[in-house]
Amino acid sequence: MTSSEWQPVRGTLMTSSPIEAYGGFSISRAALRNFARELNTGGVPFHLDHDVSKPLKMRSFEAFVMTREDGVDELRFSAELHEDDLPWLDSRPGVSATLMVPLPRDLSRADPDMAPIQFGADHAWFADEALVDAEDELMSRGVDRDQISVRRAYQFSLAPDPQIYLEITYAFFISLSAGVLWDGIKKVYGRRRTPSGGDATKSTSVNISLIDGDRRLTAVVTTSDEEVAHRAVESIDGAIEGFFQSRQVPPGELKRRSVTSWDDATGGWTPPA
Repeated sequence: MTSSEWQPVRGTLMTSSPIEAYGGFSISRAALRNFARELNTGGVPFHLDHDVSKPLKMRSFEAFVMTREDGVDELRFSAELHEDDLPWLDSRPGVSATLMVPLPRDLSRADPDMAPIQFGADHAWFADEALVDAEDELMSRGVDRDQISVRRAYQFSLAPDPQIYLEITYAFFISLSAGVLWDGIKKVYGRRRTPSGGDATKSTSVNISLIDGDRRLTAVVTTSDEEVAHRAVESIDGAIEGFFQSRQVPPGELKRRSVTSWDDATGGWTPPA
């Protein structure tokens, strides 16, 4: 890609202002700075509308924290965005980010990030109790307590969407069945609540990311029908068949990410892209 294909962009990802959808939750300056460091290491991908099936192509990214005249701290960024994605950015009022944090009961837990299963859901749409029920279900199916970490997701945007997130290492995934995963997911999917200002007709997105070293495949199903979500999750083996065995990370493209989406009309997953 030539330099002419990339255009400079700037924006604000999140602020320290209280968020009504999360009961007035706000993030401290220290937490904003920590998130900026994580962003600058390339550990957080960017997507359109919090939809992992719509990745944004960015380079030369830099995040930093600034304080406004009114005392509100802002996490800002500068980057170069590929020209293919400029129309998307122009049609949106701003850029936002998603932050995953442990439940309050787990704040003192050692190394929750090391658990092979990371299970989260948007805190405005799904209560902590639903995540705990999912954790209990997975534990009843043979998953050890230290093998799972449940987390609140905070979407820093005008209106958070109903999102469920499951990250699982590929090595651990092959020791489970899709049915076990669904039994955990349905404990959250069926406990959805509509927050103040939320759209009750909005479909729920279930995002399942399989991770193997620097390779990641994310399978996304977006639906208001629990049976559709069930079919998709039960068929997830078809989404990843051959991906981790045959695809190699090209030189210079570490942390390569691919996405597949469920097409209920055909009863299958789209080719990873």
